[in-house]
Amino acid sequence: MKYQRGVTSIEYALIAALIALVIIVGVRATGVANAVNWEKVRAAVKGALSP
Repeated sequence: MKYQRGVTSIEYALIAALIALVIIVGVRATGVANAVNWEKVRAAVKGALSP
């Protein structure tokens, strides 16, 4: 029972690391999808403006 505090803090650190990893992966995926959409918009505008 004496070492319960250390074990709990390690568990919390692992959970925090997992949450951070999920956030990083999600933000990166959103950024890639956003870039693809803006590329489509750029191509459409360029096509509409070219003679």
